[in-house]
Amino acid sequence: MKFTANKEQIINELQSLAAVADKKQTLPILSNILVKCEGSTVKLQSTDLEVELEVEIFDINVERPGEITIPAKKTADIVRELPDGDVSFELDEGSSKLTVKSKSGRYSLSTIPGADFPEFDSVKSENIFSIKSSQLLELFQKTSFAMANQDWRHYLNGCLFEKSLNALNMVATDAHRLAIYKSELAGEGDFSGIIPRKTTIELMKILPKEDVEIQFYINANNIVFMSKKFTFKSKLIDGNYPNYNQVIPTGDGVSISLKRKDLINTLSRVSVLSSEKFKGVKLRTEEGKLEVSAHNPDQESAEEKLDFHGDSGIFDIAFNVNYLREVLATIEDKEITMTSFGKDSSALIKSSDPNQTLVLMPLLL
Repeated sequence: MKFTANKEQIINELQSLAAVADKKQTLPILSNILVKCEGSTVKLQSTDLEVELEVEIFDINVERPGEITIPAKKTADIVRELPDGDVSFELDEGSSKLTVKSKSGRYSLSTIPGADFPEFDSVKSENIFSIKSSQLLELFQKTSFAMANQDWRHYLNGCLFEKSLNALNMVATDAHRLAIYKSELAGEGDFSGIIPRKTTIELMKILPKEDVEIQFYINANNIVFMSKKFTFKSKLIDGNYPNYNQVIPTGDGVSISLKRKDLINTLSRVSVLSSEKFKGVKLRTEEGKLEVSAHNPDQESAEEKLDFHGDSGIFDIAFNVNYLREVLATIEDKEITMTSFGKDSSALIKSSDPNQTLVLMPLLL
């Protein structure tokens, strides 16, 4: 096996594949990338048995076809550090070593035969949906920050992806905040599945920002995304997602509107003196101003005041400042509206986008 590619052609793909490969090395081959080259195409594949990424790179100078698996992280790290230009990959059939050569040097890597690479178990569905890459990326970007991370409630460690009629929803929550983003998807058939955290993060890295067509199908156990350049397969999280509609507060609340950037900057300054454990900040309206304050066990405190407009009632609530800033970061508007339903009730944070719903649980300081 021997082929030559420009560094620009392969570096991003190698890094994506290395991110998918199993870092725990439960099986040595799961830490490798399967390389197949034939004609003028190189096909690269990695998996941890929960997720699989397959990438095709076209217009490659393939001198000798073949297949082998190579160390994912080492190969990606080497190519990343190489100077710009052509990189050649050549397998020595006798020693089973892969030589990576550039104008600056050569590197010899151990390999494992490609025949040992595991098959990813997924059942293909006949019901295939089509969505714009930018639309899918927006769904993830507007919600994924609210996913749980290694929560014992495993069903929270991912995003709920669901379709009913032509309505498409992405939902994420870690029980401290809730993010919902709504879109549209034509096609017959409804579905619901929880996409794991790792799948969400890696998909956001590889999805093109332009309007490339992405096809996908989903069944009880798997979801598969397909484009001309890649196929991304993932198992779904087994479990029942909580009824998120029950978390969205309703009724009469006190709403205030203010400049988003001013609030973010104020939170950054005031939070310096917040408690290291709870990272709490208090927001309270008083005498026509919004008072943003924090204190810590060392009896230190910070306080700033902001202009706002809105209801005449008292707005008085505390939040974890990190959660609040992450929610605000998903909004692009210059002005945001916050609605409080009491100190011990979840609050709504609204933008001008009717497809976006953001809920934040309070801190009891």
